[in-house]
Amino acid sequence: MVVIKINNDKRSDVVYDAGEAGCGELLMNVFLQVKKMAVGETIQVISYDLGAKEDIPAWCRMQGHTLLEVFEEGLLITHFVIQKN
Repeated sequence: MVVIKINNDKRSDVVYDAGEAGCGELLMNVFLQVKKMAVGETIQVISYDLGAKEDIPAWCRMQGHTLLEVFEEGLLITHFVIQKN
């Protein structure tokens, strides 16, 4: 199940919990969420997929978005804060 909520901690405008979604599914879902956002808004993507550490930064470079922050929560959970450009 995909959970999308408005973030109340003001780290980002939207939070997308991708769960264990892998490469193709993860990137397509992030693409669809970012497409709905206005330029300058930020999305926090939470991923449990180890490959996301490579996939998300590469996707941001290819799409022209800014990866503002990456931080890890434990061994498996990674948070990515992306600004839409």
